[in-house]
Amino acid sequence: MGKKLEGKVAIVTGAGGAGVGGLGVVYAQALAAESAAVVVSDIDGEAAVRTAECIVSTGARAIGVRCDVTSVEDIDAMVHAAVDAFGGVDILVNNAGLARGKWSEALILSSEEWMEILAVNTVAPIICAKACAESMRARGGGVIVNQSSNGALMDAGAYTVSKLALNGVTRVLADEFASDNIRVNGIAPGMMTAKLPEEQVRTLLARQTVQRQGQPEDLVGLLLYLCSDESSFMNGQTVVIDGGMARSPKQ
Repeated sequence: MGKKLEGKVAIVTGAGGAGVGGLGVVYAQALAAESAAVVVSDIDGEAAVRTAECIVSTGARAIGVRCDVTSVEDIDAMVHAAVDAFGGVDILVNNAGLARGKWSEALILSSEEWMEILAVNTVAPIICAKACAESMRARGGGVIVNQSSNGALMDAGAYTVSKLALNGVTRVLADEFASDNIRVNGIAPGMMTAKLPEEQVRTLLARQTVQRQGQPEDLVGLLLYLCSDESSFMNGQTVVIDGGMARSPKQ
């Protein structure tokens, strides 16, 4: 187990295992491996507890909590659980999100569906950040990492809109939290290991310079960098890791 984040407490939303390629699980495990205490949060509370139990079995510290990130009450309860279990919050990873399927469309969505994707992908990270801010301030500062996507740079319906807006949220929060020593950055991955139609995989690979789908582990190095003091001079940035796909306009 590493020591890069020893003494830190991290919350990872959408970490129960049902997300894109189990990315939240990998994030939670990576933070725990660097000695952070981790609050594993997911709308599926049982899945969150299972992930936390797996982390605890390695000798690390973790708890699992149910949290619907569209519920202010759930978010407040998640933060209180972190404070009660581990003393506070230093790191927030806003990983929960909606992707693919109908979310890759725009005009077919109802107004209720538009509100749903924006609530989860764009507004929830703001509310989670606000909920964690008091504890972060009390502990001398903190780090927020927003899970964006290279889809923000392409044409992927409502998903593009929500993630492009999230990139704006990252910049605005970085500015507004600056005096509190709370840094805010984002990670924008490309095609990951979640199952996609074979034809879609081939199309996307043709636009990459690295000819394979991404793995959640490909993002861990950047996550740990952003969560540690190594990135203390970095703020308000969203970094693309997508095998070279977003290097040029859509072909």
